[in-house]
Amino acid sequence: MDIEVLGSTNDQLSVIFRGAQPTFVNAIRRIIMAEIPIPAIEKVYVAENTSVLYDEILAHRLGMIPMRGGETLNPPDRCSCGGKGCSFCESVLTLEVEAKEDNEMVYSGRLKAEGSVFPAKNDIPIVKLNSGQKIALVAHARLGTGKEHAKWQPVSICVIKYEPVIFVQENCDLCGICVDRCPRKILEINENEKKLVVRSIWDCSLCKVCKEVCPKSAIKISYNDRTSRLTIETTGSKSNEELLVSAFDFLIKKCESLRNSIGGAVNG
Repeated sequence: MDIEVLGSTNDQLSVIFRGAQPTFVNAIRRIIMAEIPIPAIEKVYVAENTSVLYDEILAHRLGMIPMRGGETLNPPDRCSCGGKGCSFCESVLTLEVEAKEDNEMVYSGRLKAEGSVFPAKNDIPIVKLNSGQKIALVAHARLGTGKEHAKWQPVSICVIKYEPVIFVQENCDLCGICVDRCPRKILEINENEKKLVVRSIWDCSLCKVCKEVCPKSAIKISYNDRTSRLTIETTGSKSNEELLVSAFDFLIKKCESLRNSIGGAVNG
């Protein structure tokens, strides 16, 4: 198996896996989405809220703000407090604000971190206040995984695309209809070699428009599931590179645990 990192574009990281089973690449995708622990606000204690939002809606918005840090926190299920909440498994943030004028937006940057967890970005809107309206609350963040709740999912995009395969048969007469009708404009006619070529195979969406409009039925569309591209986009809790490395580490530990279990059962 060969792995090629294409690099980051528009906050997205793309990695091509060649010679890999589809199940392996999908395992990496599912681990990134559901198994990597990140911090998020779990409890909100509201002391005062005179905004137009109910306490529950305000707490929900706070819970969906991506958080960073928390490396020193214990997972709640492995903490000495039994998950009830203590300084070893929870990090405290506070929000206390009073609007000085109408239509004052409160952003995530107003959350004050008193522990190791803090907002991944400071420009996420929370609530708009009019003059004199107040919010005072204490929020507790803890580690969790995407399989528990979406607020602990570290990515907004995590998708797999198989390598498209476009086969042009010899009866192609270079009429150019497919070139004009391709939505992604990935086809062109090479005048020197007198043949139809694909400029960027990964930009193909497998829509099959070129196949449908070809009067000679000279184009065949398929895909290669042994070569796939994984694209991820972090919400900010960890970098794309950190998420990818963490997913490989998690899979290795899972395999080692399975091997040890099988070995123990055989020896036993």
